[in-house]
Amino acid sequence: MKPFKLFAITLALFMFSPLNLSAADGILAENSVIGTVSGKEILLSDIEDQKINELRIQLHDALQEAFVRHAVKQLSDSSDDYKPAPRATISDEQIETFYLKNNLQSRGSFEQLSPMIREYMEGMDKARSEIDIYQRASNKGDIVSLLKKPVEMLLKLPVETAFLRGNEKARIMVMEFSDYQCPFCKRAQSTVKSLMEQYGDRVAFGYRHFPLAFHKEADEAANAAECARDQGGFEAMHEKLFNQSDNLHPDALKSIAKQIALKDLEQFNSCLDNNTYGARISRDMAVAQSVGITGTPGFIIGYHNPQDGTLEGELISGAQPANVFVAAIEKYIKNPK
Repeated sequence: MKPFKLFAITLALFMFSPLNLSAADGILAENSVIGTVSGKEILLSDIEDQKINELRIQLHDALQEAFVRHAVKQLSDSSDDYKPAPRATISDEQIETFYLKNNLQSRGSFEQLSPMIREYMEGMDKARSEIDIYQRASNKGDIVSLLKKPVEMLLKLPVETAFLRGNEKARIMVMEFSDYQCPFCKRAQSTVKSLMEQYGDRVAFGYRHFPLAFHKEADEAANAAECARDQGGFEAMHEKLFNQSDNLHPDALKSIAKQIALKDLEQFNSCLDNNTYGARISRDMAVAQSVGITGTPGFIIGYHNPQDGTLEGELISGAQPANVFVAAIEKYIKNPK
């Protein structure tokens, strides 16, 4: 199947949220007995790790897509009640509107992209028709899916020395791992600020360091943020570092310390020169890598336990749009642990 068709059906399934019609013993049910050793049952949870969990979810999604197509075709071939509605012709004007609205000029000329846009729009139209039939048939009981989506395995990590903003006792947390010379991390800061304003005391926001090896001044910048933190200047330094990410050599960092009016510049300079927080930054990186973060920015969003100082949640990679973060945060708010 062509990629755009798979994408179209996946998107439609997400948008329309198919009914949960799984049987009690649904296919791919959670924590199935997968075998025995010396007569003792071995459960799926005994061997499942993050990679296996991801593969199970991908398998479920592929099976669900295939089932929708198969079920809809069978019904539409055998019943007039489920015949797909005639699809409207996609006009050149609609294609041009799509081209301009999605700012595709940098990807190619309108003439070059027009055939692909038409194919994509026709695929989306077909997918919407299939989902409409699927939903109507599901509501009437003419289609019953026994597929059961695996529960996403949550990543667990310690909060430790993360710099926390917002309500430090909040039961939901967004933990960011970033690099001060990463352009995508810089772009993500406006999103983080908007989320902090939106959620106020309901969500804690943490920051840990993940300086990438090919950003030559990122390590020093991370250390500068921690040195400023000693004097209550983390947030001011943090903002300045992102604003001048192309100039973070030691003299520039010391100049920033003056600009944000740290009280003890001698202490800051000594802290910077001695790489006082190198071990803390290395620990941040080790924790990030332990939960599968390989690039920046990386965010873990989920349940925060202030008592034992842990965060249990899911990974969101990259400078995603705000709605991606909102969807994740809302999921945990609506399903408190």
